Amino acid sequence: MTYRIPEPAISCYLIIFLMKRDAVMNCLLGIGLIALASLVVLVMIPIINLSIDSAATRLAIMFFTSYVFLFFSSTTPLGEQAAIVGLIVAFIMTLVTDVPIGQIGDQGLLAAWKMACMPMALMILFNLCVGTPSQVLVRNRIVERLRASAEAVERGGESAKLAELLAEGNDESLKQMLLVRFLHLVPRADSLWLNGAVATSYRIALAAQAPGDTILPDRRAMFAAQLRHVADLVSAREVPIFAFPQETEPQTSTPADDALRAALKNLARPDAGASPKPEPVPLLAADAFSAPRHQLYALKTSIAAVVCYLIYTGIDWNGIHTAMITCYVAALGTTGETVRKLTLRIAGCLVGAAMGAAALLFVMPHLTDVGGLMILVFIAVLIAGWVSSGNERISYAGVQIALAFLLTTLNGFGPSFEFSQASDRILGILLGIFVIFVIFTQFWPVSIVNGLRLRLLVSANALVDLTRQAPDARMVDVATSSKILSSLEETSNLLSMAYFEPRRQRASDGQLLQLASIRGELEGLHRHIRSQKQIPEDVTARIDEIRRELEEQFVITLRPALVTR
Repeated sequence: MTYRIPEPAISCYLIIFLMKRDAVMNCLLGIGLIALASLVVLVMIPIINLSIDSAATRLAIMFFTSYVFLFFSSTTPLGEQAAIVGLIVAFIMTLVTDVPIGQIGDQGLLAAWKMACMPMALMILFNLCVGTPSQVLVRNRIVERLRASAEAVERGGESAKLAELLAEGNDESLKQMLLVRFLHLVPRADSLWLNGAVATSYRIALAAQAPGDTILPDRRAMFAAQLRHVADLVSAREVPIFAFPQETEPQTSTPADDALRAALKNLARPDAGASPKPEPVPLLAADAFSAPRHQLYALKTSIAAVVCYLIYTGIDWNGIHTAMITCYVAALGTTGETVRKLTLRIAGCLVGAAMGAAALLFVMPHLTDVGGLMILVFIAVLIAGWVSSGNERISYAGVQIALAFLLTTLNGFGPSFEFSQASDRILGILLGIFVIFVIFTQFWPVSIVNGLRLRLLVSANALVDLTRQAPDARMVDVATSSKILSSLEETSNLLSMAYFEPRRQRASDGQLLQLASIRGELEGLHRHIRSQKQIPEDVTARIDEIRRELEEQFVITLRPALVTR
């Protein structure tokens, strides 16, 4: 507001939308977005000069650039950054009609650049000062795994927390450690140990999840105590040199016993017993041009944005311009994902609007300086942040609460005192939600069921690979187990989204229940296979049966245009 940057609510929203737990990733994300926005603004200068006299040309540019950047958001590691850049371009093109020709460079391009780059610069500064760096998050995750493993060992392998940690896999932590080593954020010895401990702690967690009869009862209390002791050492930033006491090996042992002992001993090594690397991320998805889902996502979202723009400009109601913004932040690949996100967006919008209306009625009349406004915004965003820190099924509602509140209380270059402006912006959000819903459910709808079957088939194939390994190799094969559990967790999320699809597009309840049953069975088979020296023939036969069943269903229902990754 001090520097008269337009759309202060959108600037605040960008921080809330893009901010993650990892300070290092936040800094890199901010730097990347500033670079992209700067490049786009420079490129837009000649484009605006060419299109300044033609509304049709500007509309075509808006659609084309939105399509390109949304396509990149779906097929490249840029992800949300590319979608935000598409939004910036669209915002610039809409300013051309609202800003006097002689001031397009100042009030148009420069204003759009400030709107995107100012919040990113503040996000970088905040994370540099008080953010939580990657190495701390990785260490905390290792400690969480060790303590959850101790709890699971005591409870015969049953621990909801441990199952949640295993479903996360190792890839995120390994990418964080890659950045830590590249940027030299900690001494080389520390980064070497933390990187190895990511894989070793996952191996410990897998062994701790073994069924109750696969760890000797008289050793459970000892393992649990040792795991908690190691967790305390790691939390205190000490390498557990005496991770496991020297003692006589037991006369009898199980694969789970041996895996726990070996993994705990490995934590005392300089590399923590492993040297894993993250899965390489391609610059462009392998199916970027072969799978129509990427093009369909970019096309439908771009159409929705243009439709919203035409609606609010056609009826000369610029107050509902938030409809176009909604299209860029609410659209996802499949119908179920998009409708669920829209549902959360509506709920968050109503809650945020109610909070904003209450602020306009009872708080704004008593504010006398910018400090009071800052406190008001801080409290509201704190509430929204608390909601957004929850699990994936509710977190987006928190982001939307913040946006709706900011749109109702911040307007122009100062606080808002008019209900008409607040209601216009909320109506704009609801209009955008309606347009997105119609386009994503009525035109080229992408069902979620094939994605479900594909992930279950990936898990079943990985289980077959696991059965072919020797018992000792199965217990230490972190990569395959991580792949199985991550795919099963994704399946669980997709199952919850499937019920958001319109009835005529959704798979039958019987089919969804069958897929949920297969998912639970595969999860149980994985635990059983890892902890057994000899795998019964009926187990391998059942896995083969599940594979054939999924392959047949997948071939019968497969429509290439509707496959989701």
